[in-house]
Amino acid sequence: MLVRTLMREIPITFTEQMKLREAAVNINERGIDGAIVVNNAGIIAGIITKSHLIKAIAESDFDQLAVSEVMTRNVFTLMDSMNLNRQRFMSELHKYSLYPVVDSEGKPVGIISRTDLVKYLSDHALFLAEELRAVLDSLHSGVIAINEEGLIILFNQRAEILTGTSAANAIGRPLHEILSNGGLQRVLQTGIPELNQKQNIGNCQILTNRTPIKQGNRIVGAVATFQDITELENVAAQLEAVQGLKSTLESALESIFEGVVVVDRNGYITMFNRAYCEFLDVDAKEVIGKHVTEVIDNTRMHIVARSEKSEVAEMQQIRGSNAVVTRIPIMKDGETVGAVGKVLFEDIKDLKMLSKKFSHLQSELEYYKEELRKVQGGNYTLENIIGTSEKIEWLKSIALKAARGTSTVLVLGESGTGKELFAHAIHNASLRRHAPFIKVNCAAVPENLLESELFGYEEGAFTGARKGGKPGKFELANGGTIFLDEIGDMTLGMQAKLLRVLQEREIERVGGTKSVKIDLRVIAATNRDLEAMIEKGEFRQDLYYRLNVITLQIPPLRERSEDILLLSKALLAKIKMQLKCEVEGIAADAMDLLLQYQWPGNIRELENALERAVNLMDDEPFILPEHLPPQLRKSYKARENDDHAKDLTEAKNDAEKQAIIKALEAAGGNRTKAAKILGVHRSGLYQKLQKYSLR
Repeated sequence: MLVRTLMREIPITFTEQMKLREAAVNINERGIDGAIVVNNAGIIAGIITKSHLIKAIAESDFDQLAVSEVMTRNVFTLMDSMNLNRQRFMSELHKYSLYPVVDSEGKPVGIISRTDLVKYLSDHALFLAEELRAVLDSLHSGVIAINEEGLIILFNQRAEILTGTSAANAIGRPLHEILSNGGLQRVLQTGIPELNQKQNIGNCQILTNRTPIKQGNRIVGAVATFQDITELENVAAQLEAVQGLKSTLESALESIFEGVVVVDRNGYITMFNRAYCEFLDVDAKEVIGKHVTEVIDNTRMHIVARSEKSEVAEMQQIRGSNAVVTRIPIMKDGETVGAVGKVLFEDIKDLKMLSKKFSHLQSELEYYKEELRKVQGGNYTLENIIGTSEKIEWLKSIALKAARGTSTVLVLGESGTGKELFAHAIHNASLRRHAPFIKVNCAAVPENLLESELFGYEEGAFTGARKGGKPGKFELANGGTIFLDEIGDMTLGMQAKLLRVLQEREIERVGGTKSVKIDLRVIAATNRDLEAMIEKGEFRQDLYYRLNVITLQIPPLRERSEDILLLSKALLAKIKMQLKCEVEGIAADAMDLLLQYQWPGNIRELENALERAVNLMDDEPFILPEHLPPQLRKSYKARENDDHAKDLTEAKNDAEKQAIIKALEAAGGNRTKAAKILGVHRSGLYQKLQKYSLR
């Protein structure tokens, strides 16, 4: 494929003198990840991306900077007329996020993103793997391959016929469950090829070659090819007896890829198939009727035709190649009337090359699949959610159950509690984990751009629309999961359009005239009170019911203080790796401050507090109270001074909590009966249960 076929035409180029704010506005309005920077002559000087802008905002006087001060000058430029070569990009793929494309004069004409390249290379690898599979299925020989764990990874059509087992049933299972002979496992363990071995499969006797599959010096599997000897003997025995099958037999011999020759009792050729003709570069019409010794080097066909002894899987040098051949006498009424010979492999090297190519393509395919998953997939699993508190363990179990289905999930909780972490974990625990995981922050996208961002647009839908249109996030997530963060900040108009997508499971691009069916899972999240918004008319009630199928209410950190110790250790390990510093841990008095603080910013605030502390440390091995932010120490002192004032309130709350527990025990856990015992409304009891964290 040519570069110009994959590239996207550049919507805009920046000059080196352009101010960063103007560049940021252009990038935001066009919904692009970056742009090409050119000098006064129109030649590429570098590239600028969103990452450059974010870094400039964080570190410098943003309004005073020009593009030239933050852009990347070292770029990997592609010619629009060059061919894409997957080997060329294997070592470069991780270095660059954007690849400018230039014409023959060095002028920029387009741009290719890393995602575009990964998708192209992955699709190309899949095509090569399917092509190899088609070749293997067309072989007349059975082929079975196993990986280093002894599980079947290849099972071609001929193997299905000979074993009576389908590939769907065999692939992924241990070899011994399909074939009792352990020869292939032995080759896997020893790495020593076993050639020309006889083996019985059911009522068939076959000839097999077993070879290890290697990557460098490491054995990663083994492959076996085999041919049914019984089939050849049966066909040869009936050649003269059944004249009506002769034409059928000739057609069959012409269709197979292995070379086959048939001679009479005196060694004169009666059949010579096309594969053998191509191997020897002769014409079948010219060799039929000739003595076999005049056509085939070092042949023993004329000897076997007068004997009763088969010669199976013998080595024979033909035109300088070491071929593997089989010679079988044709018997009639107890007498030898001829012989049939077959070239199993024209050269032993062919099988080894085939195994090596298959192994290489398999590794390449796995690499591209992993790269594509990194670009589009979720990053976290349930194991990444740290905490052993009752609430968190319960939420993990609900999330795991939700992952088994396809229902919409609504994740609620304050900012910084880890709502996105749960969304990633549900996706990665589901059957859609190998499909895309697309994230959309509904509050971060401008209202006038959100519709085209979600649903895409057609060419010419509006001024500046990309040629050929653009797929939206829903189309990109098709087959996988879309995560709609900050759903509570979506306008009422967009809420109505989203409701239609959830009900109909189809989208229509901006400026489009046809609907596109989609199959995906929706996970939404917000830190806002949607029920209160419904009462104020700020959120659609019907959309709320559509989203609120499975709800996860993530507790704030102050309600799961027992997890602070584990979270602090995990976050500190992460910070140590990022900052490349040595910190042994957190001092006991500093940990007391962490446990007593209320954490309005939740886990995000805890991570920031620890990172600040590590940066303020000198040579101390442990984080001390003076390293922590002032508000933690201030809050702790204020709480100490206020302890006496709270004694009465705490005593009242303890008494109320104990009364509720006793009422629940008396009612056998029935909350309606417990409410009657206490003389309160059921909804009031529910509020008290939530207040005191009673389940």
